[in-house]
Formats: sequence, C-alpha cells, structure tokens
Amino acid sequence: MLRNFIVAMVVLIIGLLPVKAQRDYSVDAISADMRKNANAVIRTQQAIVELDQVDKMQITNRVVVTVFNKRGLTTIQPAVQYDNSSSIQDISANVYDKHGKLIKKYKKKDFVDISVSGINLYSDDRAMVLEYTPAFYPFTFEFISSKRTKSTGFLPWWDPMPYYRVSTEQSTYELRNPNSIPLTVKAFNLEEFNVQTTETPTMLKYTVENIPAIDHEPMGPHFTEYMPFVRIAPMNFELRGVKASIRDWRDFGLWQERQLLTGRRNLSPATLAKVDQLVNDISDTREKVRTIYEYMQSKTRYISVQVGIGGWQPTRAEEVDRLGYGDCKGLTNYTRALLESQGIESYYTIVNAGVNGRDLIEDFVAIQGNHVILTVPLDDELVFLECTSQDIPFNYLGVHTDNRKALMITPEGGVMTQTHEYGPEDNLEAISGQVTLQESLVVSGKVEQASSGIEYNYRYRLMNAKSDELDSSYKHSWSHLNDLSLNDIEFNNDKENVVFEESLRFETSGYLSKAGSRILLNPNIFRRIEDIPSKSKKRTQPVVIRRGFTERDEIEWHIPQSFEIESAFKPIELNSKFGTYKATITEITPDKYLYKREFVVNSGRYPKEAFNEYVEFIKQVAKLDRSKIVLIKK
Repeated sequence: MLRNFIVAMVVLIIGLLPVKAQRDYSVDAISADMRKNANAVIRTQQAIVELDQVDKMQITNRVVVTVFNKRGLTTIQPAVQYDNSSSIQDISANVYDKHGKLIKKYKKKDFVDISVSGINLYSDDRAMVLEYTPAFYPFTFEFISSKRTKSTGFLPWWDPMPYYRVSTEQSTYELRNPNSIPLTVKAFNLEEFNVQTTETPTMLKYTVENIPAIDHEPMGPHFTEYMPFVRIAPMNFELRGVKASIRDWRDFGLWQERQLLTGRRNLSPATLAKVDQLVNDISDTREKVRTIYEYMQSKTRYISVQVGIGGWQPTRAEEVDRLGYGDCKGLTNYTRALLESQGIESYYTIVNAGVNGRDLIEDFVAIQGNHVILTVPLDDELVFLECTSQDIPFNYLGVHTDNRKALMITPEGGVMTQTHEYGPEDNLEAISGQVTLQESLVVSGKVEQASSGIEYNYRYRLMNAKSDELDSSYKHSWSHLNDLSLNDIEFNNDKENVVFEESLRFETSGYLSKAGSRILLNPNIFRRIEDIPSKSKKRTQPVVIRRGFTERDEIEWHIPQSFEIESAFKPIELNSKFGTYKATITEITPDKYLYKREFVVNSGRYPKEAFNEYVEFIKQVAKLDRSKIVLIKK
C-alpha cells in the first residue's frame, strides 16, 4: 500500500507541474505564406538577456529552423563565441526530420572548441562549434545555448529577420534588468510589423510573428530602413574590467580617450629623431602630414589583432614601431603618435567600414563601428587617413569608408563628422584611343584610360597584378572583342592627384558585322553595359544610387581610304533624373572620325516607383551604346 501511495503522490505532483507543450516541427505545419520564396523558415527564435549587474550578464538563446535546401543552410548557426571574460554554461542541438520527429541529439561534448583567429594574427576569442552536414532536406535544426559574461558593453541585438529568402514564424527578445541599469534603445520599423512591445523599469520584451520571406532588391537601402530591428546598450557597463558611464557622445569620447588610448603613444628616441629628420625641411603642415603618413605606410603592414579590452584598445605605438605591423587600431594610434611628435593634432576616428557605407547611428550612444581611421584637422579641411593600406593615396578613402558618419575622439570628447563624399564629377573614368580599321577588317590601336575618385579604387591595384592576371582582367572587361590580343601595357599611379592611368596596344578581329556589301561599325568599341537589372512588378524599397559616376570617351577612328561612310547616327542626347548620355561622330578628314561619348549617373535616392524607370534608362543607354555607322567600298 505504501508503494501505491508513493506512486499516486508522484503522479499527482507531476500533474501539478507546468507542462511545456512541444510544438509541431513538421514541415506540413508551416503555412503556405511562410513557405513562399523561402529557403528556410525560422520556427522560433528566443533570446533572454539577463543584465544582473554592470559586470554580470547571462545570454540564453534557442533557435529552431526548418531548412528546405542547401541555400538555406547558412540559417543554422551552431556556434557560440567566448573570451577570457565569459564562459559557456550550456550548449546543445537537436535535429528533426520533415515529420517533426527527433532523430539526432548533440550535447556539449559533441561541439569543437576552436580559436576564432580567422584573418587575425592572434586573438583571444574562442568558439564552440558544431560541424553539422545534413544527410537530407528538408530538416529542422534546434540550437540552444547559454553564456555568462562579465563584459556588458555589447548587448545582443534583436534581429528577427536576419536573412533574405528566410521567413520567421515567431521571434522573441527579452531583456531582464532587475537593477534598472539605464539603457539606450534604438528601434526600427516595429509598428510596420505589429511588434508587441512590453516595457517596464526592469524588463524589455519584443515579440513578432509571421514575417514572410523577402528577396534582396538591387539598389535598395540598408535593412534597418525596412525590417524590424532593435539595438540596446547599457549606459553603465564594463568592458573586460574597464568600467564606463556614458550619457552622450562627449562622455563616450572621453571614456575612449582616457581609458583606452591614454599612455599608448610613446615612441623611442630613435624614432622621434627619424621623424624630426623627415620633416626638417618642410614648412607646410599638410605636407608634413603627408610625409609622415607615407613613412608609416612604408614601415608597416596590416595584420588583424583582436586582443585586449574587447578588441577595442590599440596596441602600444612603440610595439607597432618595433614589430612593423598592427591592426587598424594599432596603426592609427601609431600614426597619431608620429604626428603628435611634431605637434600636429589628430583624432582617432571610429567608423563603419564596408562598401555599403553605413553611418554610425547618431542618436544611439553606444559602442558602434568596426574600423578606425585617423582624422587630421587642418585650417581649411579635414584630412582622413586610412592607416591599414600600404599603397592607398594620402587623404583618400575609397569605397571602404567614404561618405558616412564617423566619430572623432577629441580631447573634448566624441564629435560626429562626415567622411569624404565622391560625387559623379569626382568618379571619372576617361578613355582616349587611336583606333585603326584595316582593310582586312582587323581593328588595332592604342587606348589610354584615366580613373579618379571611386573609379581609382577599382583600378589602381592592377599596378601589382601579374601579366596573366592583367590579360584576364582586360579580356573580361572587353569580352565583346573577339580574338583580342594585348601588349605594351603600362601604368602610371599618380598618387598626388589620385589618378590611375593605363596605356596599352590592342588588336581584335571579328568586331565588325556585315549587311550585304555594307559594313556596320560601332565606334563605341570599349564600353558595354552588360549587367542590366530586371524590372520589378512588386518593388517595395526606395532606389539608392550611392556613388554616381562619369564615363567620358574620345576615340579617333582611322578608316582605310578605300572605304567611306554611307551613313552615321545623328548626335544623341538622353536626359533623365538619373543622369545623362551624349554621343557624337564627327568627320575630321575623309579617313578620320572622332567618336565622343559621355555617360553620367547621378548619386541620389528615389522612390520605389522609380526603379523601373531607372531600368529603362539603363536599357536605353545600352541600346544607344550600340549605335553604328555604315561603311561602303568606294
């Protein structure tokens, strides 16, 4: 009877415990709306951040993803990164088949502990990673992790829609803040997605359901303009033992300067003497800055280093000087030390690097950015120095850091600034050519090309390319030229004016076409627009042309005396809000003609309805680029 009584009590107790129902993870349970255009579906995404103290935080994540095909495989991320100030408390994974049946369990012992050095020379970051290769599709992958850390400067973001062509059934982010540590919050597009928000002095919670998959739209804005997204940061935090209390960018800059940068710009007497000698005969401050910058470039090389205070504190200047290498932080700090030795003020400057050109979020005071450059304030300009490149010109940024908000760390605190913008008139690619049409219809000649502004960024590295790489590059650019042969390739890298000049000789056959006894010649021999976007019936995003440009060509054609032009196109002019196009063919002598072409695309932002109009503009230019003249035998 005692045994029966115990059994009965156990059954009763179990019946009183809360039961968490297992969701149906079968593929059939996914609605048609969530499957549409999706390579994967996030079934549930749950993040709980427990900010217990300024130096104590726990992060728990649970993500369940159904993957339909190989393209959706990147949606599963079975890895957790940690460092000297953090530890992984729990980590596991489960795999379900298409019916939602559990078929495989992975425990902590199944994960591999690796160094997260990547391209870094050295790093104290590590990660526990599960190496998983699916045996079939579709499948559902569940990943659970929990990490404890003393560094609270970086709170996880809430990004319920992190991939294109991936839908989200349910996503929840909960921040528990029992001691009401003051926070700064920046939320994007929550109302548009009916995000449910709960805010109390000790808790923030965001929940969203049923976000359909979306496609990447060419020339669209950054995803924070159209997808739900939340960034949160504590105003009081700790970063690897260094405490901070920040209310505005002034506070942030003072914290950076005093806690992370001060005392790290000492140089040896020998180096100081060397710098003195370098600039001894230079009176102009700008030229002194240029000379010191180019000295730094000649002496150092870039190697990523991710150690120290969260990867945010630069290596000491004397160490960079001794070793001859450093990361963006170390090289920027080193250049600042070299300038400081000559009484030249400069500012360590934080920026978001990358071709898409994201601004720092001005109304979100927190640790941001992924790169550091140096700003030198002169009387009439701000000079920006990219310290990680050994060959980039002085005061040139290129697509890596152009035209975006950045934060200068000044003695008075953090100050927002804007890096250089390169407009259509700056981004010039000019071609000039002397081209001869032979009796055999082989075309040969000499072509010169000068690239400046952003166009310089795309061309100057040809200077160090191998001969086979050069040959391949030109033949790729001029793939419409059959049997193309190249020789006498020469370059001039004018770093003073930031212009890259190319010169070469070429020969091609089969370029001309025939129509009976007539020969059709397109005088625009070097330009083709191949990548034309398709029109969209359901465009949802604005059209962003981040970097306008200008192409300006002059090709002098020499025609055999046995030929004459029967007809030629009239002067062409096309005007659009997106840019302009002009082309002419002019007789110089009976056997010499000058072809001129100018194509300008304007930088700008346009409503989504303008996308198809832009596509039509590009199509018209591509068509006009094929305008021909008709040759006949005399």
